[in-house]
Amino acid sequence: MKTVKFMFYIMLLTSCEKVVYIDLNTSDSKIVVEANITNITGNYLNQVKLTKTVNYYDANIFPAVTGASVIISDDVGNSEKLSEQAPGVYFSHSLLTASGRSYSLKIISDGKEYDGFSTMPYRVPIDSIAFEQRINRQGVITYRVRCFFTDPPNVANYYRMKLYSLNDIIGIDSNNIRVLSDRLTDGKQMSISYRSSFLLNDSVNVILESIDKPTYEFYLTLPNAGGDLNPFLSSPPANPVNNISNGGLGYFAAYSYVDTFVVVH
Repeated sequence: MKTVKFMFYIMLLTSCEKVVYIDLNTSDSKIVVEANITNITGNYLNQVKLTKTVNYYDANIFPAVTGASVIISDDVGNSEKLSEQAPGVYFSHSLLTASGRSYSLKIISDGKEYDGFSTMPYRVPIDSIAFEQRINRQGVITYRVRCFFTDPPNVANYYRMKLYSLNDIIGIDSNNIRVLSDRLTDGKQMSISYRSSFLLNDSVNVILESIDKPTYEFYLTLPNAGGDLNPFLSSPPANPVNNISNGGLGYFAAYSYVDTFVVVH
């Protein structure tokens, strides 16, 4: 387990505040895996990022794990050893990816082996995109994005939604991550609303990912509400569910996705 920093604000009768730090023991550094394989061969998203944890009081500078052997294989005999394109970042260029297949990840670093497994679900098309009008505290009209899609019946499905914008980066709440299961809505039309504050005529890229259950559980149990792993890397109160063996942290996700570009209207 990682180190946790506790800060207690003690309110004294004299209305003074005192900050008390609890000094806890540090923990051994662990490897953190951020591994993604998509349904599009050669996609820039098909990569594995390896870093190490740091102690809670240390600066948020996470050492890259370089020189590792990273291999991804599928259940029909295809395999690729990923190339390190940047310190700690390993890319897949030729592995033939396809929805419905299962993938294995093998990492060898500092004499230790870490393994992961993930099954790539079939892609689910986006039915439509809607924009919900809101007025912020400054009286400016902004828009929130809602993605509609139809869930395939009689199979457990899990989803994640992402947003990108070329002209309004601040319109996206980077601390917001949206994951959803069809446990109560199997076979029905579903929607995911993403917290955003876009302006009229902004260009938005909406991505709907079909993820497997372990990936869903990882993001669902991530200590912070967003997709940023920094609090996870620097010792949160608890580690999320993960599918990396041998004490490794992080996740290996094989997922299918569809995306669409829309203009806020």
